[in-house]
Amino acid sequence: MNRICFLFFLFQFFSFSQSIENKILPEIIHYDTKNMGFGAQSWDIEQDENGIVYVANENKVLIFDGSEWNAVATNDVMVNRSLFVKNKDSIYFGADGHFGLLINDNNDAYKISLLNKVSKSVSDSAEEYWRIHEIDNEVVFQTFSNLYINQGNIITKIPAPCCFRWSYKINGDLYVNDYEYGIFKLSGTSLLPIYNSKELNANIIGVTKVGENLILISDTKGLFTLNNDEVVPLDFSLSEEVKEAQIFSFLKLEEDRIALGTVSNGLYILDLDNGKTENINKLKGLQNNTVLSIFQDDEHNLWLALDYGVDYLKLNSSLKYFYDYYGKLGTTYAAIKDKGSYYIGTNQGLYLLDGESTVQEEDFEQLLKGQVWNIVSVNEEVLVGHDTGAYTLSGKTLSKMGFSKGAWDFRSFRYKDKDLILSPHYNGVSLYEKVDDNWKEYQLKGFNKSVRYLEVDKNNHIWLALRSEGVFKFSLDDNNTLVEEAFFPLSDFEGTVLSMSKVRKQIVITSGFYSYTYEPENDSFVKKELGYKKGYAPRIIEKKDEIWYVDNGSIVIENKKGLINLEELQDQLVPDVLNSFTLDDELELIPIYSGFSVYARDNLTPVDSVREEVLIRDFVSVNTSVSYLKNSEIPFQDNDLKIRYALPIYGKKVSYQSKIDEEDWSDWTTSTEHTLYNLTEGDYTFYIRAKYDGTVRESSIFFTVNPPIYRTPLAYILYLLLISGIVFVAFSINRYKMKKQKNQLLKQKEEKLNKQEEEYKAQKLEQERKIIELKNSKLEDEIKAKNRELTQIAYVNLNKNKILKKIRDKIVKIQESPNVRSKDSNYTDLKRLVEYYITDKESKLFKINFDKSHQEFYERLSKQHPGLTSKDLRLCAYLKMNLSSKEIAPLLGISPQSVDVNRHKLRKKLNLSSDDNLTQFLMSF
Repeated sequence: MNRICFLFFLFQFFSFSQSIENKILPEIIHYDTKNMGFGAQSWDIEQDENGIVYVANENKVLIFDGSEWNAVATNDVMVNRSLFVKNKDSIYFGADGHFGLLINDNNDAYKISLLNKVSKSVSDSAEEYWRIHEIDNEVVFQTFSNLYINQGNIITKIPAPCCFRWSYKINGDLYVNDYEYGIFKLSGTSLLPIYNSKELNANIIGVTKVGENLILISDTKGLFTLNNDEVVPLDFSLSEEVKEAQIFSFLKLEEDRIALGTVSNGLYILDLDNGKTENINKLKGLQNNTVLSIFQDDEHNLWLALDYGVDYLKLNSSLKYFYDYYGKLGTTYAAIKDKGSYYIGTNQGLYLLDGESTVQEEDFEQLLKGQVWNIVSVNEEVLVGHDTGAYTLSGKTLSKMGFSKGAWDFRSFRYKDKDLILSPHYNGVSLYEKVDDNWKEYQLKGFNKSVRYLEVDKNNHIWLALRSEGVFKFSLDDNNTLVEEAFFPLSDFEGTVLSMSKVRKQIVITSGFYSYTYEPENDSFVKKELGYKKGYAPRIIEKKDEIWYVDNGSIVIENKKGLINLEELQDQLVPDVLNSFTLDDELELIPIYSGFSVYARDNLTPVDSVREEVLIRDFVSVNTSVSYLKNSEIPFQDNDLKIRYALPIYGKKVSYQSKIDEEDWSDWTTSTEHTLYNLTEGDYTFYIRAKYDGTVRESSIFFTVNPPIYRTPLAYILYLLLISGIVFVAFSINRYKMKKQKNQLLKQKEEKLNKQEEEYKAQKLEQERKIIELKNSKLEDEIKAKNRELTQIAYVNLNKNKILKKIRDKIVKIQESPNVRSKDSNYTDLKRLVEYYITDKESKLFKINFDKSHQEFYERLSKQHPGLTSKDLRLCAYLKMNLSSKEIAPLLGISPQSVDVNRHKLRKKLNLSSDDNLTQFLMSF
């Protein structure tokens, strides 16, 4: 209670003190959902673990990845009231008449699964599902009449005591307030009463917790603390304003802050630690004053679901802004804080914001009209560089210092033991001396160009820099003349322009991505690489433990933690106003178009490392619009592929570069898609990088493009078979042709052979004829010889017949002669006659003819049995003729018994057994 009472005092104090912090607001980004093609009114906002934002918008759920908006219609006409993201693949939604689940099926292609459905056109009792929570791993849906606990396939219904208003999750517990019976806490399936007040029940729209105390939030009665059943109003300066605006939504933020969304005056943020209250409404940049829902994302920034549109508030940022929507200030060029008051110099004049004023709505007060180029504190004097010249400033009083026009800047100058002031202006440089509380101006001779940048080194040399020409080094003589000591043209440096600064009492020139530090000992500059991260020819400004690098497009701060790039200022910085202005130890004012920005040191709420990798949002064929997953095998006809990606970082400029396989990285771009054309078959890895605030994240996707059907292994097999078939057919045709040709050749050859054969036959016939003729001639000769032999034989036979007749006659005579002596004489004559005619000539002739007729038989038999004699061969011939031993004996001139003996010997010579038939054996030859 003491802490809360102390906060009352803080609220009262801060509400009546003016500060520039009350004028600045976080960056606001508008999403005009109506003009984007969606509904105007949004009711709830959630975020998944990948940073994707979901918005309940009329009958759709909008999905935003930081680059592109998409929508999923959950029904035809019923309004979506609530969302709960369980994870990136399961998003619960509650609508009028039904609640359900969006299931991420493939590359953000969502399927809708309704858990119940009642049509209002059918039943007037159809409920509106206003809140969704997860309690103890169970999803709870809240309507005005009931709580529904989704327990897997079972839905448990808990009716309201009278009529529920809203429900809230606090430290894992679910609280719900009833119009009639107050606040309850859900325990299992029971409602435990927490607070009941007839005066307050119907007005409660929220319950949260700070420390050990519950904070009750009502719509028109303000905020209360609940401690031991005692309710104490939280009264602060804006409490009445908040009541009047009517609170509709709320959110407990980090570090004991509460965001209150109202019906008629936008958003209020109460910081219970320091008592500060911020109001952001339509006049200050919101699209609409009715805040229906508030969501804080994982980077601690706010999303507002409005009655018209969605707004993003970059709450967790070192930069806040004052935008001059109505043109009261114009473009800021300079600023300073002096004695609690803030002075702002713009293109329209010099303005004051009195920090000691107690007027709550006090605006900037104009002290001087016309261009204000600079405001600087030099030698405890506040000096204003104006289009009409140089002024001193004290409170609200301005005094002109001299006659020169267009004072750009001021520097202290110690000369002849006097504290003087140098000021570059439209026509050169002036020297100001304070005499008797009045300023006297001396126009320095020797230089008459308009120059913005002037510095004085430790040797009291005056340095002047013209960004597009070069750097001059002067000394000042007794006649107030600038004596040129040296000139360093722009060509001596790296870039196309240059800037000049004084860093650690040394003159430093920056040009391109290099710095050049002057060394007086050598009267030359030492070149050093700055790198592209610090800007192009930036002006270098020392601020305690920090070094600021300011160019026309960026501001980079270097401190002990490293480099901080204020990239969101990139398109807002005013050209050639290369400066930032210290308001106090924590705040720096940075000029921008249409107002100014304030950088607050150490104002960031630490966040866990988010977005470790770039999300692949879609991987789709250009030709067929088919979506694919990582590691997909893609048909060749889909080899034109579009890859959409995003790094869901909000309120920051995100740049991307990509490459395929080992190719070079592309240039950085803000485009979130890349199209790959005419990919050949093979394995690919697509790499994507995202960069923001110097942080780089990388992802990759691997995929395979299958070969076209005519280059698949099956196709090659078919080609092989086809080629084999063609070869086979060609071979067959060739073989057929060859066969045909062969047949033709064979036919020709056959014809030729036939012809040759006929010729041969004719020749052969001729030869045979000749042979026959020869044989006939020979036969005739043989016949003649045979005839001669027959004649001889016949003659012999005739002689024999004559002899036989003579023998017969002798025998008859002997028989008839009675004389024995005569018989003996006849017998002797008969014997003599027989011996005379006995001869073996016929036998020899028989043998010769017999052997000639069996000559081939003798050769075949002798070839296999060379040991046979001529007598053996002749015996074999007789046996082959199947002659008996008796028949053979007289032919051989031996007895039959001798023939049998010879037969036996012959069997042995022929190696025949007793079972072998000799005759049949010989007939086989």
